[in-house]
Amino acid sequence: MSLHFLLPVLVCLACLGIIAWAIVYRPRPHNIDNVILSARKLDLAALETLLDTASEWNLRRSLTPRGLREVQEDRMRLAREYLQRVAFNTTLIQLWILREHECVQRKKLEDYSEADLLVVEALQLTTELRFYSLAASLRMWVWMALKVYRWPSRMVPRVTGLREQCGINVLDKYRRLTELAVILSGRYGTVYRDRLVEAL
Repeated sequence: MSLHFLLPVLVCLACLGIIAWAIVYRPRPHNIDNVILSARKLDLAALETLLDTASEWNLRRSLTPRGLREVQEDRMRLAREYLQRVAFNTTLIQLWILREHECVQRKKLEDYSEADLLVVEALQLTTELRFYSLAASLRMWVWMALKVYRWPSRMVPRVTGLREQCGINVLDKYRRLTELAVILSGRYGTVYRDRLVEAL
């Protein structure tokens, strides 16, 4: 008797799950419009200043231990925000480039145009930046969970250490990725290119 009751309930749950997956979790097409509309503005010069070794060294020399801890807390939170923007924008660009890469994959390597090679390079950069983001996010999470900015000033980690993770320099890679994205957006016209430059 319980099987007669349980079977229709399971079938209904399975149907609801399929409908929910089809509506909520269905793959959405990503194109350049998605990147332009959803990208989070990032001042790369400000990130570079934040990750600059000389500026952090000057802070450590000029501030009291208590002042340094307060400043490092703000700098860590700011670095986390900037790196989240890098990760988010990289994901958007990767989803757009994957769509472009589908057309490139159909060609033979010797038939690749210059734009096709840029698509391949951009896809490689997005993959590297995703690895970087994973490592940097894990490191930032540990820092925040342990509240390392409250430790004695000699033990407070240097924010500049986030500049490179897993052998990937975030500034160089992200700068090159945005350059490639802008070049590739030129295929859609100058309006798209200008809007992408403004969005990133």
